[in-house]
Amino acid sequence: MSGEEDKYYFPETLNQQERYFGLPLDELLVIAPLVIFGVLNDMAIELTVVAGLLWLLVRYLKKGQGSYWLLNFCYWHLPSFLFKVTFRQIPDSSFRHWRA
Repeated sequence: MSGEEDKYYFPETLNQQERYFGLPLDELLVIAPLVIFGVLNDMAIELTVVAGLLWLLVRYLKKGQGSYWLLNFCYWHLPSFLFKVTFRQIPDSSFRHWRA
């Protein structure tokens, strides 16, 4: 059975997320732009501290929930014009009762 072990990938848990640099995608999207902008504009220390605080805030808001929980929270509680690109196929969250 040489080669059979690497043929399939089994995650440790069924809900294991993809991680980039050790972070889930939603946390990376908060941190990466600030760190990159800070490095390019010689403000790496200040913006890295701000990115760290925002990362802690996102982790606190998720509280063990998955990334999609935070996306659903944003859909229901933030203005709809912020997510026109992300939520193209579903109606605005202000229309809470759908008609069949």
